[in-house]
Amino acid sequence: MIKNVADICLVLEGSYPYVSGGVSSWVHQLVSGLPDFTFALAVITPDEKFERKFRYDLPNNVIAMHEMHLHGGDLPRRGSQRSQAQDWQHLRLFHNTQKPVEKSDMFKEIFANFFDADTRKYAPNEILNMKKSWELLKELYASKAPNDSFLDYFWSIRFIHQPLFKVLCEPLPEAHIYHAVSTGYAGLWAALGKIKYGKSLLLTEHGIYTRERRIEISRAEWIYEKNSNSVRLDRSYNHVKHLWNKMFGFLSRLCYHYADEIITLTQANLHYQIEEGADRQKLRIIPNGVDVEKLSRLDIPAKDAGDPFVIGFMGRVVSIKDVKTFIRACKTAAHAIPRVKVLIMGPTDEEPAYYEDCKRLVHLLELENIVTFTGKVDIEEYFPLIDIMVLTSISESQPLVILEANCIGIPCVATDVGACRELLEGATTGDKALGESGLLAGVTNTREIAEAIIKLYESPTLRGKMGESGRKRVAKYYSNDALEKKYRALYLHYKKQQATV
Repeated sequence: MIKNVADICLVLEGSYPYVSGGVSSWVHQLVSGLPDFTFALAVITPDEKFERKFRYDLPNNVIAMHEMHLHGGDLPRRGSQRSQAQDWQHLRLFHNTQKPVEKSDMFKEIFANFFDADTRKYAPNEILNMKKSWELLKELYASKAPNDSFLDYFWSIRFIHQPLFKVLCEPLPEAHIYHAVSTGYAGLWAALGKIKYGKSLLLTEHGIYTRERRIEISRAEWIYEKNSNSVRLDRSYNHVKHLWNKMFGFLSRLCYHYADEIITLTQANLHYQIEEGADRQKLRIIPNGVDVEKLSRLDIPAKDAGDPFVIGFMGRVVSIKDVKTFIRACKTAAHAIPRVKVLIMGPTDEEPAYYEDCKRLVHLLELENIVTFTGKVDIEEYFPLIDIMVLTSISESQPLVILEANCIGIPCVATDVGACRELLEGATTGDKALGESGLLAGVTNTREIAEAIIKLYESPTLRGKMGESGRKRVAKYYSNDALEKKYRALYLHYKKQQATV
């Protein structure tokens, strides 16, 4: 690729261009819709074994791509070795301060002393093995977790810090603006563009990263758990999870602190960001958009009396989408709907074990003749076949699938997470006046989801009314053109600002 300085460097974790749907669709839409800007991609993958198969054809305005692996590989072995006691005292103060803003400010000096290739005094691969690190670790253990297992604490600290060190030592592609598409490791990496190079930093959060990690950590099997009835060991296990949650919380606050603007998709997410430490003055809402002109041309064909009632599920077959609850709800609904067909549309390779569990559940519930896993599909081909769309996610931001389905006139059933209520019932007084475009149900609530499906099946009039409300809402508030216009203005503002620096 041409080694020019990009206008914008998008910093991505676990998404584009290797994962399809969701955030990746948004990134591809944004880059493709702004051909007058050049983009670099800074992509975080788990390790070298990760399948790096492109799910999208990169647009011509992507002029650079740099990939880093969180796990595996060696850390840099070079530093100036000008060890100074005040460096470690500063690190000690950093770990002990309880003030988020002060902690974020202190991080600049820690990065310069320990990780910046141009200024670091220590070899990153040796930091965790140094005597001063050992002494600091013992101090932190004594003050923060004296009743827990020291062995658990020791290994947790090492496992937490290894990927952080990888990010902190990795160079970023050159760009005028750094734009993180989440907090977490991507937000940390993007923040270095502001800390080291003084460039503008933008953050767009689709979901709230810290909340999603808390859900993942609460259910994690990769976090060490010791089988024991010991009260002390139970506390130790909980403290390990607390350490991970605390680390991800700090990464969010750090990115919020250094970001020039923080963009979210919904009013609900904005409140969560403020709770997590975001400055209210930096926040703005730019909702997702869809290609209204293209999708609104897709007409749903009239059905004959003998045609099956088609229930659609569009999304990755992964645990956070709670596909198992959807399958169970379809089993209940099938008792009330004589001719029903279920299409689970979306990639099945992101969590192979979960996909296999879903297939086994379909077999166990004797739904093989009803449920079809289609894999990734062309929505223009499949969506006109669908009578209702169902979304059963445990966590969401502003799901594109609801916008796409509503734009075509398909009513939806969705769990009450993220912006689903705003999308189906309206966010403002004028929006709500358009009417509901679907029904809400409780998270993991099989009964409520099934009842909503049956209610829509039994009332074609209600389906038609909701479908029309959805068409109007998406056309008025969620067009692709509006999203691209707002980001173009945002990028131009900060590009001009950088030119005057």
